[in-house]
Amino acid sequence: MTLPSNSSKTTRKLFTIAILISLTPFLTISCVTKNADTSSSETQTKREKKKKGLTVWFVKAKGEELELVEVPRPKTGSDPVEAAVSELLMGPDEEESSKGISSEIPRGTILLGIEKDGEKIELNLSKRFTAGGGPTSIQTRLDQLSRTVTRVAGDSKVYLSVEGERLSANQFDGLEIKQPIN
Repeated sequence: MTLPSNSSKTTRKLFTIAILISLTPFLTISCVTKNADTSSSETQTKREKKKKGLTVWFVKAKGEELELVEVPRPKTGSDPVEAAVSELLMGPDEEESSKGISSEIPRGTILLGIEKDGEKIELNLSKRFTAGGGPTSIQTRLDQLSRTVTRVAGDSKVYLSVEGERLSANQFDGLEIKQPIN
């Protein structure tokens, strides 16, 4: 016996609904997996950005000595050397300061400019960089700057000038200043 055509349409609709209902768990799992993949992908992207960030070197008291400590910072701008030096000159943030992290570089030191010539980079800082402190303090400032620019400069040689004059040992008694600084 054949069903009338209306009954055939109803049967097809019921059959289609039954198939959709039976596939619902698979579709749900597929969507959840897709969201998990997206979440995992977002986490991976965040990790990659963190890896591509900067490392800035500050100091922390260890007994009566100061030890250099690295602090991650986000990379801003297109020039990693400029970004790293700018972050260094800003000093530690409140959270870092609350952990005892500080900087020997005097507040108010300004990056006056960066000149690039092939594989040579010339940093020009304000005279505040060399103000106050003795040879040990100046050496610590140089160490902070040197370590901060070393990774981001790659194969380029970084030289340091203060107010347009290349920094030299003659300016400080008993202090050896090597150029390039990295």
